[in-house]
Amino acid sequence: MEKKWWHKTVGYQIYPKSFQDTNGDGIGDLKGVIRHLDKIEKLGANVIWLCPVFASPMVDNGYDISDYMDIDPSFGTMEDMKELIEEAKKRGIRILMDLVVNHSSDRHAWFQAALKDPFGKYGKYYVFREGKDGKEPNNWRSIFGGSAWEKVPGYDNLYYLHIFTKEQPDLNWENQELREEIYEMILKWMDLGLGGFRLDAISHLKKNYQYTNLPPDGPDEYNMAFEYFNNVDGLADILREMKERTFAPTDALTIGEYDHMGPEDVEDVIGENGSFSSVFDFCHTLDNVRNPKWGNTVALFDDYRDQLFAAQKIVDGRGMLCNFLENHDKTRIIDRFLMPEDQNRYSEKMLPVTNFFLPGIVFLYQGQELGMRDNPKQSIQGFVDKPTFAIYDRLIAEGKTDAEALGQINRESREHSRTPMQWDASAEAGFTTGTPWFPVNKNYTELNYEAEEKDPDSLLWFYRKMVAVRRREDLEETFLYGMLIPEYETVSGVLAYRRKDEKNHILILTTSLADGMALPFADTIEEVILNNYDTCEAGEGTIRLQPYQCLVLKVKE
Repeated sequence: MEKKWWHKTVGYQIYPKSFQDTNGDGIGDLKGVIRHLDKIEKLGANVIWLCPVFASPMVDNGYDISDYMDIDPSFGTMEDMKELIEEAKKRGIRILMDLVVNHSSDRHAWFQAALKDPFGKYGKYYVFREGKDGKEPNNWRSIFGGSAWEKVPGYDNLYYLHIFTKEQPDLNWENQELREEIYEMILKWMDLGLGGFRLDAISHLKKNYQYTNLPPDGPDEYNMAFEYFNNVDGLADILREMKERTFAPTDALTIGEYDHMGPEDVEDVIGENGSFSSVFDFCHTLDNVRNPKWGNTVALFDDYRDQLFAAQKIVDGRGMLCNFLENHDKTRIIDRFLMPEDQNRYSEKMLPVTNFFLPGIVFLYQGQELGMRDNPKQSIQGFVDKPTFAIYDRLIAEGKTDAEALGQINRESREHSRTPMQWDASAEAGFTTGTPWFPVNKNYTELNYEAEEKDPDSLLWFYRKMVAVRRREDLEETFLYGMLIPEYETVSGVLAYRRKDEKNHILILTTSLADGMALPFADTIEEVILNNYDTCEAGEGTIRLQPYQCLVLKVKE
C-alpha cells in the first residue's frame, strides 16, 4: 500500500450548530470552532470533519445546499471559513467539509431556473419525468417517507425526483454539464486550503431509471426501492471521473458515505486506485442494546465484534475503512452499547478501544470524549428534526401507539447526538449566552469539559491517552499497516485482536463482562501500553480481565 498523509488521520467530527455559539443567537458558528481548536489539538486530532456550513434554508440541517460557494449566515462568513482553515493549519489540523452533491436545495439557483423551464439547460441538471395514470412516475418511496416524486408547480403531469425531502431535488449525474460545474466548485474549495471532503449520500448518485411500479412494501402503497438508487451499476464510472478530475490532482482526503460495500466493490471504492480515500464502516450502526432484539450488553457486544471482523475481512488489506462509533446521525454509544447497569467509568473507557486500533483511519465525534448521553423526550414535540417527525408518522401509520412510537424514536433518534456541546456548568453548559436552538442535556452540570479537564482519571483524559498511543512514533506504523489477527473470537464477552509487523506485536483485549474473566494466555508482556485499570493480572498461562477491562499490550514474539 502506497503511504499517504491521510493514513495518519485521527479525525474529530464537529456538528457546528451544536458546538459553540459566539454571538448569542443560540446557534453554533465557525468562530466557535476556532475558539476551541486548541482543545482539539490537545486531544490529538489532526483532521476536523465539519458538518455542512454552506448556505442553506436548513430543511435538513444544512444537507440541502442553496449555494456551494457561500457560508450560511447562521454560521458566519466566508472570511470566517478562511480563518478557520488557516488557524487549523497552524495547529497541524486539516479541515474536511461535508459535501452534498446527490441533491441540492430547492432554493438553489439551478433548481429555481429549472422550475421556470424544466426542459431547458437547468432542467437537465435535475430529474423531471411525466406521471403515469394520474399518479407519480412510479411508486418509489423517499428515504424520509412519502413519495420520492413531487409535482412541479404549474404543470398537470410533471414531477421531479427527490429521494430525501421534497426540498432536496436530486441532481442528474447523467448530465456532463452539471458534473463540470460540480468539479469546478470542488477545485475552488481545494484552492482555499481544504484537506478534503466527507461525501454525503454519495452511493446514490447513479439511479436505475426503470419507471415501473414495484410491489408496495407498506400501507402507503410505496416501495423503498433502495436497489434502484443505491450502488447502481455505473456508479463506479461516475465516481472515478470525479476523483480523476478533482481529488487526485489535489491530494484530497475523501471519505464516502457509501452503503453496502461488498468484496467485489472494494477495489473500485477504496482500493489503491479507488474513488475514495476511505468509507465509513457502518457495520455496527444498527446495533442498539435497548432494542428488544438484544436486551443485554454481552449479546450485543458479541454481534458487534463479529461484524467488525467481517467488515475487515471484506476489505482484506486492500484499502482503509474509516472506523467510528458516534456521528451526527447516531445515538450516543454509552446508551447504545451499554445497559444502564453496565455504565461506569471502566466500561465507558473500554468502548472506544474496541475499534480504535483496527486497520483504517479513525474518527471521534464531538462530546464522545466526554461521554455525552442521549436526551430522551417526553413528547414527540420535543424533537425538531423533520425526518424524525416523518418516522414518527410512519410508525403511527403502521399501527404503533403514541407511546410505542415515541419509545422507538427515543431509542433511535439521531437528534440525541445533536444536543449542544457541554463545555462547563454555567447556564446552557457554556454553549451560548442566549437560548439554544435545541435543549441542552440536563446532566451538563456534572458532565462537562471543564469538570473532566480537572480530573486526570476522567474519560476525556483517557481519550487523550488512547489517541497518543495510536500516534506514538514507535507504534504508529504497526497500527496503520500491520497485520490484523482476531483473537478469542468465540469467547462471549471478549473482543480482542493483534496488530503485528516486523517491529511490533500488539495485543488489544476488551471485555463487556460485568464479572470479568480469565483467559488462556501464552504471551510474554513487554509493555502495558494502555489500561483502564491500575493493574494487569497475567501469569502462569492465564490473564485475568477485570470487569469491562481494556488492555493494549506490547508482547514479545
